Amino acid sequence: MSTCSTTGNCPLCQGDNACRQVSVHSHKGPCWCEQTDIPAGLLEQLPEAARGRACICPACVATFNRERAYHPKPGAGDHYYDASGRWVFTETYLRRRGYCCGSGCRHCPYPAHQPREVA
Repeated sequence: MSTCSTTGNCPLCQGDNACRQVSVHSHKGPCWCEQTDIPAGLLEQLPEAARGRACICPACVATFNRERAYHPKPGAGDHYYDASGRWVFTETYLRRRGYCCGSGCRHCPYPAHQPREVA
């Protein structure tokens, strides 16, 4: 669910919320928040005046999800099996999850993607 903003600041951390609707881009298109699940628990942390009027930043969503090890249930089209029989999540699923897990996912959409070292 989109909670697009009229400012470019996250109401939780005051950082850049990356809201496409208030950006300088000539083509606005959908906001990043329309491609991920914003957890109800995080929305509840918003001040009353900001609810439904301000975008939470991707970093706050990722931190919230990572701390709770959030993994939405995969549905049709969220994964496939590669030639070796390994389960591979799609970019759509990884965006909906909302954070980089550091596992080196093939379709990781997060720029801070840091593959985890394998022992």
